[in-house]
Amino acid sequence: MLHYFYRFIILLCLIAGSSVSAQEAQREKLQSTIDAALDAIYSSGSSSLSDQEKQSKVRQVVEANYDLDVIIRRAIGRNWRLMSEAEQEEVLELVKQLVLKAYVKGLDGKSRPKVSLGEVTSTSSSRMEIQSTIVLDGQTYYVLYRLREMHSGWQIYDIVAENVSVVSNYREQLDDHFRKGSGAELIARLKELLQHEEINEDTKI
Repeated sequence: MLHYFYRFIILLCLIAGSSVSAQEAQREKLQSTIDAALDAIYSSGSSSLSDQEKQSKVRQVVEANYDLDVIIRRAIGRNWRLMSEAEQEEVLELVKQLVLKAYVKGLDGKSRPKVSLGEVTSTSSSRMEIQSTIVLDGQTYYVLYRLREMHSGWQIYDIVAENVSVVSNYREQLDDHFRKGSGAELIARLKELLQHEEINEDTKI
């Protein structure tokens, strides 16, 4: 009996160790992705680049590590079925461009933020949350990254900034749009927003 008991304890230790390793691996991956994205904006070699070139470099970094479609699809939610396949593809692309533009423009003229990742918490066998602190121009912000293990690996499925869920915020706006609007009208609105010089957290779809 003791023989089986010890085998059981060893198995539990191996499972726990595997979970801790997965958490640390995802924490390191997220930190390196954030650092590389900031390098694309703040490195000496990027100082002469245009905003569009910086956005392209940031996109390459992010898409090499995470699937942006995951978080965008979650934000669209049930409205996804209200669009044609061509509209779905175009909306995904336009939202990516909008998010990247907002990210780069939001840091324009500001000193490089200091991003520190904190505690990693497993919320289930296939989900985890990674806390982070961002210090930007003397202000401290708290951001929580929510990750889920999928067929394509661990993916970010939501970001909670200062207690506001990005997915919930955009889903609410998109729900409002689709109560009266169409996929074609959403595409027109996204294209219009991309023409704006300034895009920030107050920009509404």
